Amino acid sequence: MSRTTIKRSKALVDPEVQGGVLRKIAIHWVVFFICNAIALTIWIRLFEQPDVPWGRTFGDTMKRFLPFFVITLALIPAFVWDTLKMTNRFAGPILRLRGALSDASEGRAVEPLHFRNSDFWGEIATNFNRLMERSASDVADARRQSRDADDQSGDESTPA
Repeated sequence: MSRTTIKRSKALVDPEVQGGVLRKIAIHWVVFFICNAIALTIWIRLFEQPDVPWGRTFGDTMKRFLPFFVITLALIPAFVWDTLKMTNRFAGPILRLRGALSDASEGRAVEPLHFRNSDFWGEIATNFNRLMERSASDVADARRQSRDADDQSGDESTPA
């Protein structure tokens, strides 16, 4: 099986991928926050304070919903941390696969891949390991055939 239970020691295993995901979530969070503030301001202006200037309505909205805004802002680190842990489940396996492919392409020995039990794409490790076993078997067969051919040509060159 291509699974392991070893815990990750780093929170950010692939800064490019995970950083991109976190930036996108942060942008969505800010846009969501701004849209909610605007929607609440419009709601209060239209249904509760139709004769009050927009500036005052906005100020009243901010005062009235301050606890909501503070809690929303306070939750951001929890969402970032949870997202980071979730992205580890696909970034870690792909990082290990990239390393193994790099080693294989350079002709270095490649150990079997083992992903954590909680990681996504466990079948990638299984398939990669089967591919590496098959490649090793094919190389061994080719070497054996080459030796056999060399042995046969060596037998033919010796006088009988």
